Amino acid sequence: MRFVAVTVPVNTPDEPVQLTKEQLYQGLLVKARDPARFIPGIVRCDVLDTFATGLNREAEFKDKPGVVVHERFEWFPPSQVISTMTSPLTGERLGQITNVISVTPSGELLLTFTFAWGENGDLDVGNDAELMEQQWQGRGFESVRGTLRAIRRLVAAGDL
Repeated sequence: MRFVAVTVPVNTPDEPVQLTKEQLYQGLLVKARDPARFIPGIVRCDVLDTFATGLNREAEFKDKPGVVVHERFEWFPPSQVISTMTSPLTGERLGQITNVISVTPSGELLLTFTFAWGENGDLDVGNDAELMEQQWQGRGFESVRGTLRAIRRLVAAGDL
């Protein structure tokens, strides 16, 4: 198991569309239902069912054609969305991603994504594990920034 967390300020002074905490949270819910608008690597996504505090979906990614994962999303208004990915064939836990909205003491809005992959347990070690962690760190920052860009587009279009 490995874990990476990345945090990005939401509203920098140069951003023409300043997001509120509510817009950010609603954007994360849209991302759970319609991830292709946010994640270019998703080829297909089907919502399998919904419940009061989340949904279950099946997704296929460009880098693994024909391989699907199941994802259970749970939301915790107004600040957190958790996704747990499992193999539909084996039930094996493949990873967990959290999206957390927080505020600094000065009122600055932050968005943190955490990524944990592999079965929960001992820390994976070795060169491959270190390399994968570095790759996830870079992907994590791009994922947060891409999510913010997509939410800003939704807000600018009047969809949020």
